[in-house]
Amino acid sequence: MTPNVRSACGRTRLSIDAGSRVTIQREGREQPYCRDGQMKILVRSHLDPSEPAYLALVRTSRHASDGARLFFSDSSQRFKAVLTVAPSEEGVLVECEVRAPSPVWIAEWSISGIHCNEMLVPALGGQALSASMPPGTILSFKYPFWWSAQLVVARSAKGGLFLEARETDPRLKLLRVGKAEGDFTLTYGVEAQAPIRENVLRAAWILGTYDGDWKVPAERHRIWMEQAFRLKRLEENELVPEWFKHVTMVLELWGMRKDRPRPHHTFAEMEKRLTAWSALYDPARTLVYLPGFAEHGIDSHAPDYEPGKELGGASGFRSLLRTAHRLGFRVMIHTNVLAMTFTHRRFHEFRRHQVVDVFGRPQSWGLDMDGDWLAEPYFAYINPGVRAWGDLMARTICRLVKRFTIDAVFLDQTLLAFNTSRGPNFVAGMRTHIRRLQQAMPGILFGGEGLHEQVASALPMAQLHGIDSIAEVHGLDSQVGWRSAHPISTFLFSPYTRFTAHLLTRHPSDPHFAMQEEAYTRLGALPALCLYDAEQPMDTEGTRAMIARAKGVQSIPEAPVN
Repeated sequence: MTPNVRSACGRTRLSIDAGSRVTIQREGREQPYCRDGQMKILVRSHLDPSEPAYLALVRTSRHASDGARLFFSDSSQRFKAVLTVAPSEEGVLVECEVRAPSPVWIAEWSISGIHCNEMLVPALGGQALSASMPPGTILSFKYPFWWSAQLVVARSAKGGLFLEARETDPRLKLLRVGKAEGDFTLTYGVEAQAPIRENVLRAAWILGTYDGDWKVPAERHRIWMEQAFRLKRLEENELVPEWFKHVTMVLELWGMRKDRPRPHHTFAEMEKRLTAWSALYDPARTLVYLPGFAEHGIDSHAPDYEPGKELGGASGFRSLLRTAHRLGFRVMIHTNVLAMTFTHRRFHEFRRHQVVDVFGRPQSWGLDMDGDWLAEPYFAYINPGVRAWGDLMARTICRLVKRFTIDAVFLDQTLLAFNTSRGPNFVAGMRTHIRRLQQAMPGILFGGEGLHEQVASALPMAQLHGIDSIAEVHGLDSQVGWRSAHPISTFLFSPYTRFTAHLLTRHPSDPHFAMQEEAYTRLGALPALCLYDAEQPMDTEGTRAMIARAKGVQSIPEAPVN
């Protein structure tokens, strides 16, 4: 038989011919969005991840009156999968069940033959991958870590195709976008939640088509996301302090960094910066952000966050906050949501709560310090779902906020996601952890690094990886012409979160500054002037351009009166 499935709205049709070639077409459109496509399934076990099983379509059958079942198997017939395809309101619903002789870690379904102008992915701040992407190139995005929303759009001139999942459970997923001669391949993968014991893995997703603009499927997903994750719009969110509604720019002043023997700015030098900035732009519309204010720099002795002695210590920091508030500024400190250094006096207590992945490996942040391409451990990742960790962070940050009248707290690495084999679920725990900090400090603004569906309800402010939409992570030198920043991510999340530029934003004197600003402008992120050194000029042509952009940003509206 040759299955032919129409969506319930009667516009999307999926068909498979006798040669197992797939066509996906929108009714009324002459050219299909998927032509001569091939479906494949790859299955891996965490017990032997380097030996995947490849499953091919072996037969089909009808299912109910308007659906079909597709049967897959590997050559040994020990690995099997069944795809049930049926019409739905959004498109064609695909339900997958994979069975294996050993516990299943991840299953990846792929379809080739997709014809479009570009792939739009809500990942790394939002990006577009054009049809000029070189053949043989494959990009992978993990959900929710980099792939922030369960949607990818294949955009053509007057419509396109989309793949979407609508699942609220905090399990990890995978999107791959591959390029062949003349078409794209999409891969959608799902991980079993650790600890992994089951030989069966199930998943579901939607394949659909649309007419018009890419915002059509994006808006449908946004509406679902708002309801499913109980997102509150900024003007109605009690987590948004009144003062933050009027912030349109970030002034970032670096203190200590471990790669330098002296401070980039002392607290006294920061005070001078604030006085100078107040002559350039309204302090009430400026958020002062202080990475490296504590200890010997970012993540030093985490999670203590005592003001750095080299910068002026507690007295110098208190003076800085007084000056900032007298001038009308609000101040945000930099912390890490799950970092604990290995030499911290309490690490022996928290070692048992360190994140352990699906393969039993303790997880930490690392940097290659000796040039051998292997990361040396920098600090441990503590599972954010552990209540004792939340208690420790709440006490520490609460004490800082009260001592120095701090207005806002940045939580680095909130976008991380691990499939933990022990302890609480990491992704759900991250959301709960942030919420507990907010409950302990009402009125304090909490911001995070990156944003995704699973933590969006807890973060009214987030730094956007805009530079990573046009290059590799934290690097602008590897920009390619077929990869560009695209506002699909900010379109999905901006009703609920105010985006700012990432803390590694380049200074206006940097040769990549103009390219970076173009990306952030396109994405709608608040501009940020990053001053990495007390000698760097502040009043520059690039700064003036950012100020002009900031003046055009609208304040968050007041909540409607019922």
